[in-house]
Amino acid sequence: MNEGIAPFFAPFTLLIGGALLAVGLLSLFDLHFLKTPLRGKIALASGLAFILATQLMFATSSMGGRYFEGQKNLLTDCEYKVERDFPLERRDNPKMIGEKISACMADLGYEWSVEQDHCKEAPLATNVFCYLPTGTMDRRIVAFQMGFE
Repeated sequence: MNEGIAPFFAPFTLLIGGALLAVGLLSLFDLHFLKTPLRGKIALASGLAFILATQLMFATSSMGGRYFEGQKNLLTDCEYKVERDFPLERRDNPKMIGEKISACMADLGYEWSVEQDHCKEAPLATNVFCYLPTGTMDRRIVAFQMGFE
């Protein structure tokens, strides 16, 4: 999730989730604020779902980990290093610049992938959407984040 959206929604999801969780827990102690005990159990489950959703927002945002935002920074660093080390190749051999950037990203644990639509539009070595982490969990989180871009 975008780092600007997660902090905006987090207070609301925590308040709603906390209130539903409290009402649900109190209904387990026979303090019913809702008409039926079933509704109390539903409130408990909903409250837990809201709190879990808040945790997922932070886990998939750049605040919870680097993931996609970190991938953008690493790609920029690779591009800078290659441009710095081979300043004349941009004009003379631009294909080599792309290969060096891809190799740099591979060394950092990313592989080239054209699964994402933005990569299909522009399959360039400097396109951050053309890389996915090699780690299974990181790959899933980054692919999920790319869906919102």
